[in-house]
Amino acid sequence: MTKSTAPPPTVVKSADGVPIHYQVYGTGTPVLLLVHGWSCDQTYWKMQIDHLAVHHQVVTLDLAGHGKSGIERQHWSIPAFAQDVVAVVEDLGLSRVILVGHSMGGPVVLETSCLIPSRVSALVGVDTFPDKWVNFEDSQREQFLEPFHSDFVQATRSWVSGQLFLPSSAPALIQRISEDMSAAPPSVAIPAMEAIYEWGKRDCVQALQKLRSHVFMIQAQRNENNLQVMSSLAPSFPSFQVSWMPAVGHFPMLEDPETFNHILTGIIEKLPR
Repeated sequence: MTKSTAPPPTVVKSADGVPIHYQVYGTGTPVLLLVHGWSCDQTYWKMQIDHLAVHHQVVTLDLAGHGKSGIERQHWSIPAFAQDVVAVVEDLGLSRVILVGHSMGGPVVLETSCLIPSRVSALVGVDTFPDKWVNFEDSQREQFLEPFHSDFVQATRSWVSGQLFLPSSAPALIQRISEDMSAAPPSVAIPAMEAIYEWGKRDCVQALQKLRSHVFMIQAQRNENNLQVMSSLAPSFPSFQVSWMPAVGHFPMLEDPETFNHILTGIIEKLPR
């Protein structure tokens, strides 16, 4: 298969005026919009583009403060990130889109689906919605975040390499992602991390209660106890399905792209045409 040539990025302004960079590949419906996680960017989906763009239009973006998008945001929050996604959907005039969100991108696409429910046909969460986001006490959150305030680079590298991968994960991939995520601007990364836990404590359950999309999850099997809150609300969704991926850490789309792409393609095929 010939690899897709990266198209020139398009820029659209989010609701607060921050410029958001996005790229579009391929053609076909339903459209897939892929949303990266905390301190990542749209290149984290590079192993999915060629596979998906054969039959679908695929859209990737850099959320505000990430990648090539603007950094001039006054208040970092999950709803503000969701407005970045809404801006792209509206700029492209998309009427039927599958939102795929990894890690922090899960809450972002959930909030997006609540803002534009008529345009979202399904939501796919990728190793996201851990119960700790809802159940963390304030003291636990402060204890977790303190090292990031003290030495962001070292704390991020230690956390990524020590907590987000398996002992069997490829050392080169661990090093690359650790270095990449630790290079994020702390002025964005720390308040964005705080925003994840604030959203989990205050808004997660309410957003899930509003959700009227088909919901699919692609989860690392090591985290199979992390979906109790999501599962408790599953009867209110049109459909709910979890696919577990063994032998991967927090980045299944990079660690085992073949299996991940197969699962995601299967999800797309199950949706009503």
